[in-house]
Amino acid sequence: MKYKNYKNPYTQEDSIYSRNNMLDMSLRELINRKDELLAQTRVLGIPEDRELSGSENAVYVEAYTRDDGTEVKSHWRSKPNNTLSDNYSLKKNSGFPTGGASKIEREKEEIAINKLSKNNDEFFEKERSNPQSWLMRINAERNSDRPTAKLFMDIALVNPKRVPSTQDYQYLTKEEGQIFNKKYKLTGNKEIPSSYDGFRFSKDSPTAQELNNSQELKNQIFADKNYDSRTGTFKRDKLEIEFKNDKNLQYSFGHMTVLNPKIENDYITGLAFDKYDFEEMY
Repeated sequence: MKYKNYKNPYTQEDSIYSRNNMLDMSLRELINRKDELLAQTRVLGIPEDRELSGSENAVYVEAYTRDDGTEVKSHWRSKPNNTLSDNYSLKKNSGFPTGGASKIEREKEEIAINKLSKNNDEFFEKERSNPQSWLMRINAERNSDRPTAKLFMDIALVNPKRVPSTQDYQYLTKEEGQIFNKKYKLTGNKEIPSSYDGFRFSKDSPTAQELNNSQELKNQIFADKNYDSRTGTFKRDKLEIEFKNDKNLQYSFGHMTVLNPKIENDYITGLAFDKYDFEEMY
């Protein structure tokens, strides 16, 4: 079962590199694949060919040339399950579905998310112990009472592509960011650049709960410029929110947008959206 349905946390692809594969790589290839190889090491290690060949959950792929002329070296890949739930990947662009497919996709997503670990505490503590990670140690001290701000800074300092998805938040690819743009008609300064990766926070995550419980957020959502109390509707589909009092939300979000706010069955629904330039840290 070790290799079944494996997805590299960095690339979200099913390739598995053996020691033999690595020995065949040039120094330039090893440098280019550094993050991908490190991500595999944390989950699977670097197995020997004989270990992979003895597993029914790993498949050997012969070298081949793609239609565009790119040469792909021989490698191993994970053997996926044939069941719908096990075959589902968070990377799949199900595209924020609507209508009849929506419930099916949400159910598959819940199954996939439930397989993930609850948090990355152990991962970040290990990163924090590295001698070069003095900024992470300062962050842990300065933001000890601001958990969301601490998490965002940790992600930035580690490099978001290396941070594994959890039940609380899931990594979003550049392609999924572009789908997000189209769905919510994000243009201009709201548009997610094609080079951006990101994270989606689950509704039960501490970050989402922090937003749900924010009186500062509620006050601004129902401000006169946003909400028509006579009709019980919002005046626009993108509400601008600025956090000034809640230091945790100020240091993590600062300014954010609530997309498609609505009142349904006495509950406010919407999507908290913010662009956080992780690359700025570098």
